[in-house]
Amino acid sequence: MSLSRRTVLASFGAAGAGVMLAACGEQPSTSPSPGGTDGGLSGEITVLTPIFTGATERRAAYDAVVASFQDLHPDVRVVTDHTDFSKLNEKLTASVASGTTQDVIMTGVGWIEHFADRGIFAALDRGVVEGVDYVDRILEPCTFQNELYALPLILDTRAVIVNRAMWEEAGLNETPTTFDEFREAAKALTAGSGSSKRWGMILNGIGSPSHILAMPMGANGGRMFSEDGRTALYNSPETVEAMQFLVGLIEDGSATWDLKPAEGSPHPFVTGAVGMSLFGDQHWKPWSEANPELLSEEGSLVFRMQNARESSFMGGTLVSRSATSQNSEAADAFIRHLCCGPQEVQTITEALSAVPPLQEVLDASQPLQENRFVSFGVEGLEFATSEGGTPNYLEIRAAVVPLLEEAFIGSKDVETALNEANEIAQTMIDRDA
Repeated sequence: MSLSRRTVLASFGAAGAGVMLAACGEQPSTSPSPGGTDGGLSGEITVLTPIFTGATERRAAYDAVVASFQDLHPDVRVVTDHTDFSKLNEKLTASVASGTTQDVIMTGVGWIEHFADRGIFAALDRGVVEGVDYVDRILEPCTFQNELYALPLILDTRAVIVNRAMWEEAGLNETPTTFDEFREAAKALTAGSGSSKRWGMILNGIGSPSHILAMPMGANGGRMFSEDGRTALYNSPETVEAMQFLVGLIEDGSATWDLKPAEGSPHPFVTGAVGMSLFGDQHWKPWSEANPELLSEEGSLVFRMQNARESSFMGGTLVSRSATSQNSEAADAFIRHLCCGPQEVQTITEALSAVPPLQEVLDASQPLQENRFVSFGVEGLEFATSEGGTPNYLEIRAAVVPLLEEAFIGSKDVETALNEANEIAQTMIDRDA
């Protein structure tokens, strides 16, 4: 018996779910479609994606998902433009300007408001998520003005990891539940001096300064913008205190902004040069391969930042449809298949070692369960904090990041840096109001 492309897809999920999960709105369409002769979907859809470049298994996983979609819709041709995040905004902007916007577009958290506000992304029917057990927090970055403009494909969560042996050696017991306790723990983990100094915490190298700020900001009950996106909150008491906490780690001598992982070299946490580090799910494979004992439950502790509440950082890849798509039914069907098909999500998240947006996908996948960073990320989705929240955020972030860096290196005090950041952000918001 020959293998179907659907069978090939299933081989990517190492565990192979015993029970298929309910797919969000996953029904083969029978609606008339342009060019269709049998009442089904047909024609061509174009896809722009930044997440399947590089490793061969990434592209193979995506190709398998496309193949399984075409098993269901053999008259639909899927044409994909693979790029990377550094070129995504430029490529998308150019396609909009030329009138050749792709039908299906993958972007990141903080992007949706920008393109939805400009009429580039189309609102999706909320029926697509009926019966799907999403944590409410996951769909917030997909939403603009109470309309759903994207579905999450993969998530990128970040939290804190500590070397357990160093932790116990320092006489520490419980993980910190306040900023003050965190600073004291970082001090206790700091040892030595000069070139042999062991830093208590490494801050740099886990994303942009705005990513780093987001986690303690959320732990302090803060946010970058008001819920309606019209008021900048960079200089709110909650955000100022969160930034001061981060800078305080440097002022205590527990961290330095100058310490950053060198390209191609093992991360300082893996080598024992630091006691604590921020981590993302993408770090699991290289870190666990470099030092499997340290990355085991016996070798390290993982936890979320806390002050007023628990908080982890959440980014991710979100999938939208172009408002100018000429084959919207097929595009919507592809988005549902990609983001809501349990086997499809499992295939993608296993290949990328990424956090799935659904607990059920984690439950069905042995490889994802064995990835401590992924499983911890899924467990904490209700505590997630994200950047963004206003249509101008991409422009605002580019202007604000240098000011945050100045606070980290000490050339500006925290209050001055955040007041300037807030003024810039509010000016940009008011300009386009």
